[in-house]
This record gives sequence, C-alpha cells and structure tokens, in this order.
Amino acid sequence: MRRAAFLTILLATLLVLGTGCAVRQSSAPRLPLVQDAGAYHGLPGDARLMSPDIQAAAWSDFLARHFDPWDRVRPEFPAEKVFWGLTVFADRPLFGENVLARGPEWLAAMADASRVGEYPSLSRRAVSVVNTSMRVLPTDKPVFLDPSQAGEGFPFDYMQNSLVLAGTPLYATHESADRAWILVESRFAYGWVRATDIAWVNDGFAKRFRADTYAAVVRDGVSLVDQDGIFRCTGAIGALLPLAGNAPGDGDAADKGLTVVVPARDDQGRAVVKLAHISPGDAEPAPLPPTPDNFARLAGRMIGEPYGWGGLYGDRDCSATTMDLMAAFGIFLPRNSSQQAKLGWVTPLEHGDEQAKKNLLLEEGVPFLTLVRKPGHIMLYIGSENGQPVVLHTVWGLKTRRNGVEGRAVIGRTVITTLEPGADLEDLARPDGVLLNSVNSFNTLP
Repeated sequence: MRRAAFLTILLATLLVLGTGCAVRQSSAPRLPLVQDAGAYHGLPGDARLMSPDIQAAAWSDFLARHFDPWDRVRPEFPAEKVFWGLTVFADRPLFGENVLARGPEWLAAMADASRVGEYPSLSRRAVSVVNTSMRVLPTDKPVFLDPSQAGEGFPFDYMQNSLVLAGTPLYATHESADRAWILVESRFAYGWVRATDIAWVNDGFAKRFRADTYAAVVRDGVSLVDQDGIFRCTGAIGALLPLAGNAPGDGDAADKGLTVVVPARDDQGRAVVKLAHISPGDAEPAPLPPTPDNFARLAGRMIGEPYGWGGLYGDRDCSATTMDLMAAFGIFLPRNSSQQAKLGWVTPLEHGDEQAKKNLLLEEGVPFLTLVRKPGHIMLYIGSENGQPVVLHTVWGLKTRRNGVEGRAVIGRTVITTLEPGADLEDLARPDGVLLNSVNSFNTLP
C-alpha cells in the first residue's frame, strides 16, 4: 500500500512537471486542396518541360557530380568545416534522448572519437550498401536543443545531417577512434556513416558500377533482393542504380521489369556486384522524360509520407523531397534548401507585397521546375487553383501564438497547399506564421 501510494504521488508529480515544460501544439490545419500533384498544372500531360538537349546536359552534369567522389584524391573540405559540430554546439545547452541535459563531457568525448588532429586519415573510394544516416558527429545518439521551446526537441536531432541512399558513390576521408564510423563525402553532403553501411570500391567494381545506362527507382520501399534470394537494400525515389539487363531498346522491357546492379559488402568490407530484379512499375530507365504526368506520378507517391528532419528514420524533409524527385529526371540539386534556391533562373521577391509575389509566381513559374523559397524551407510550385499558387512541400508545422505563447500546428508530412496554409487556424501567428509573408525568391530549373 505504501509503495502504491508513493508511485501515485510520483506519477502525479511527473505529470505536473511535464505539463510545465510542454510545447503547446495546435490542431493540424485543414488541407482544403485535393492532394493530387497532377491536378493543378494545366498543361498537356505528355508535354516536355525541358528540351532533349537541355535534359541531356543536365543528366551529364548530374552523373559527373554523382561520381565525382570517386575521382577525388584529397578531401574537398578542411577540418574546420568537417568538424563544425564540435564548435557550433560547444557553448549551447544540449539535450539527449531522455530530455536531460548533456554535460560538456559528452562533446569532449565526441571530439576524442573524431580524432580531429589526425584528419584526414583515409583516402578511399566507397559506396553505400544500404540506406544510411549521415551524422554530424560519429554517434547514433541524438542532440536536441531546448525541448521546451517551440520548434525544438523531437524530431530536430541536430546530429542528423542527411539520408544517404544505397548505391551512392562516396569518398572516405577519416575514421573514428573506435573504427565504427567513417567520414565520407558524397555529391550532396558530407558527414559520418556507420562503417558497416559502406563498402570499399576497387577499380573493377567502379568500372561495373559507372555504367552507360541507369535505372531510377520510382517508388519508395522497394525491396531489392539479389539473384541468390538475399535481401540487399531498400530502393526509394531518388536512388539510381546501373542497369544490368532489360535496358532501353529491349522491346518489352517495361513488362518484364529491370535488372540492376546493387552493391554488397563482403567479409573483408569490399564492394561486390550483385544483381537484383525490380518489378515493373518500381523502376524505370533514367532519366525519366520530364513531363507533367511523370513529375506528378512520382510526386504523388511522396504525398502523405512523414516528415523526417535530415532524413531521420528514412523519411524526408523539404529539401530531400525536392532533391530526390529531381534526381529521377537527371537534375542535380544540393541537399540544403538555401543552396537549392540559388540554382537556375532566380527571381527575388523580397520587396513585393503578398499579392505581387503571387502574381509574379503565377506569371513566370513553371510547374514542377520552379522552387519557392522562404528562409529554412523550400517548396515545389506545381500550378494554381482559383488564382492561388499551389505548392508541394514536406513541412513540419506552422508557427502559432496564443496569449503570447508560441507553438506549432503540426502538419508533419508531404502535402499540397497554397502559400497561405493554416488560414483557418485562429492562433496562426500573423504575419510571421504565414508562409507567403516570408517567401523571398523563386527559381526555375535547370
């Protein structure tokens, strides 16, 4: 009895304490638009949005960037950039997975694990053999900023840099003290990955993998099983793999599916070639024709998928969605939204009022090729509805404010909205919670 009473009091105390530090969240905003990526562009479905010559040039540039890590003989980035996490977080309160503060000894241990003074300790070609998380420091443990603040805490793990899809060429530059982590560079980002998630590439493997024809995975969650019946990795939109059979021109290849090269890791950590057959509809010869129908089909398969900060849990954030979608069409995008917003033909919107911003985007935007940017967020323009620009984006939430307390109306997934979602929310923070208010540019690719 005495123990039960104690537990009851303890539980009540924890609930009170938890309530005091909780971040207020509003109801999710309504999504009045039809969640159909092909419903807004108003173009012939088979119209080419890029000429063959322009797409061919974009594809050539994409492949050069994709395989550039294998051509490097020294790191692209100096130590002060590579180990930025050790300095940026040095004077900030950090919190762990238990929502308790991490002491300075935690970051000191990370510095020891990173072997900063010995960088670079490697110069080797590698390839990811599974979908893997690229981390800021060599650890799976999360780092959160103050969870009691709106827009912090879960899911914003500041150790998460990006998701790296299976089959991505990498350049390994450094090894952690325990040899469990490898620092790598890819076409779009750099960071630490698990040593067992990559394999070392020799000339023979590189020649086989650096092929003339490729398949683009066009659906998430595709199980890639090799010719021996062994599961190797999961394919996702954004993944490109060399074709090994049923290449374009094979007649009824589309009805048979495609055979692709998938990388595997042998017991010495070396990359070996395996073949996997992908069912019809799960992969197509790359790059895909840049038509509204094709863009809408792939984008539609992303709608409703959960938000994943930095690719956490294999999900996407805003810039990963745009990067992965464009990859299937042979268009290179960097990983960071601010860098994506600098590509192509850029139109500044910093000085226009809200209606002027919308009018200019409607006049000059190209559905599926125009990116719309606000600081910290990127969206894909896909057309219009009743005179309003319509965008597809992966978004965590909208800023709210009630009685001076800031919160979030969580969306937490990939959605189609106008540039003014959440207008139905009484506590939407105005004007800073309205996306359109902070949109400052759009840019048209490639």
